[in-house]
Amino acid sequence: MSYRIVVACGAGINTSTLGEDMIRERLSKEGRGDVEVIHVLMSNIEAYEDNMDILVSMQQVYREFKCPVVIGLPFLIGTKAEKEELLNKIMELVRNLNKK
Repeated sequence: MSYRIVVACGAGINTSTLGEDMIRERLSKEGRGDVEVIHVLMSNIEAYEDNMDILVSMQQVYREFKCPVVIGLPFLIGTKAEKEELLNKIMELVRNLNKK
């Protein structure tokens, strides 16, 4: 089984790409080839909603989603420790996907 993490931001270019790259690197280090990571525009999130297991949003989210939502702002403005904490949180969510 494979899983999908969607990283979303306002423009779908720089900030979501940064988050995507950091998550991909961690997944690779942990041998998680079963997790796909993509970046999208937040305004297009509905097109992915039924096919995402974790949403990492680079902006505040003002609605409910079927999957866990993580605010990815520490990737942009956080300290190294805050970025690491965020990656740890995302990886914990990934590990929990296996338990479903």
